Amino acid sequence: MWYRSRKISLVLFALLMLIPFGAVTLAQDVVTIEWWTVNSEEYSEEVQRALVEQFNAEHPNIQVNITVLPESGFTERMTATLGAGSGAPDVAFFWDNNWFPQALDLTSYIEADPDLDPSMYFEGFWNTRAVWQDKVVGLPLGVGANFVMYNKDVFDEMGVAYPSPDWTTEDYIATATALTDPDQRRWGGDRPRGPFRAIWRNYGAFPYSDDSTTIDGYLNSDAAVASYTWLWDLVASGATPTPADIEILGTEGTGPIDLFLAGRLAMATLNQGHMLTAIESGVNFGIVPEPQVVGNERYVNAFSLTASIWAGTAHPAEAYEWLSYWVGPEGQRFLMDNGHLFPSLPDVLADHANADKDYVQAFFAVLELRQVAEWVNAHPCNGTVLRAAVDAWDLVNLGEIGRDDIKATLDSLVDPAQQALDECVARLGA
Repeated sequence: MWYRSRKISLVLFALLMLIPFGAVTLAQDVVTIEWWTVNSEEYSEEVQRALVEQFNAEHPNIQVNITVLPESGFTERMTATLGAGSGAPDVAFFWDNNWFPQALDLTSYIEADPDLDPSMYFEGFWNTRAVWQDKVVGLPLGVGANFVMYNKDVFDEMGVAYPSPDWTTEDYIATATALTDPDQRRWGGDRPRGPFRAIWRNYGAFPYSDDSTTIDGYLNSDAAVASYTWLWDLVASGATPTPADIEILGTEGTGPIDLFLAGRLAMATLNQGHMLTAIESGVNFGIVPEPQVVGNERYVNAFSLTASIWAGTAHPAEAYEWLSYWVGPEGQRFLMDNGHLFPSLPDVLADHANADKDYVQAFFAVLELRQVAEWVNAHPCNGTVLRAAVDAWDLVNLGEIGRDDIKATLDSLVDPAQQALDECVARLGA
């Protein structure tokens, strides 16, 4: 592949050949691009600075100035500068959808770029992280997803068959129950992080209508009731840690990944970062998607980071040159080879050092599933509605509701959820 930097060098060389030696001295103004980023286990500050050094060496007319911010303070600084309309970086993560209106539309730049095309990226991540309101507001950097990791040694010890990729929600409960061993303080599995994520979608449940007008018949639909009933059965099985267990363990700094590494969770819903941790810890594990509901479309909780150009930049062309390098094939390959990034470009990802491993192949397969984010990103009131309806989630997880009371509980939450939806839609201007 002819990379852009090589093209520029060839063009300059051709021009020099046409000019009499010594007749003209080429001089270029150097443009400085301000780039804000964060330190990550997938790309450390050291690796990112090395990438900038490589880019700067290849592009003498553009120099990138990197600022590495703590992740905890990044959102606050970006919100403040974007709100003020000045002082924002030329290029940065736009990981808050509320910032998208201030991102430069990249459509024309990409159409004119012979080396970068939307088809190079995973379709699901392009649709959920690059496109917003028919505009291209950024490029997706890296890929991640939730999946179920299972400890093969625990399965072998308990004489339980490994889960297959086509397992069901019923299989999950049965498997978790068979793996639970109170004498060893071991749980068979964990619980979903919240409602209306992958498993809810697998049941066909959505919190409100697609046009963002109606709660009744969605939050309390048969599919939603089935989802919560499955959760109730999982809680009642005793095969998962309770909220009290997690709270107590949390004071010790123990989360699901720590319990999994210690063999106290035979299965856990984790992500690719945890997978790398398990590899480094020498855990014998496998990966399967979150369980499906037979006959329904299957979803995944997948994620990527949107890297964008601020619409107020004074140097849009140069900013695009850096953005397309950083989040294009060159940059993502560099971050993969020198860090722990899983690129959002399938052709680059295929060259991952562990691409032939079974668990990495299983991760790749998960990335092809339909994403929960496709609906969530298009419905910004989703979080507002779920906060208004959190009682159902809490009551089931705390074991304070009967199985037959789930439908009535969801019915009782329709009105407050509808009020929350109406307020949110009005606030966001429909």
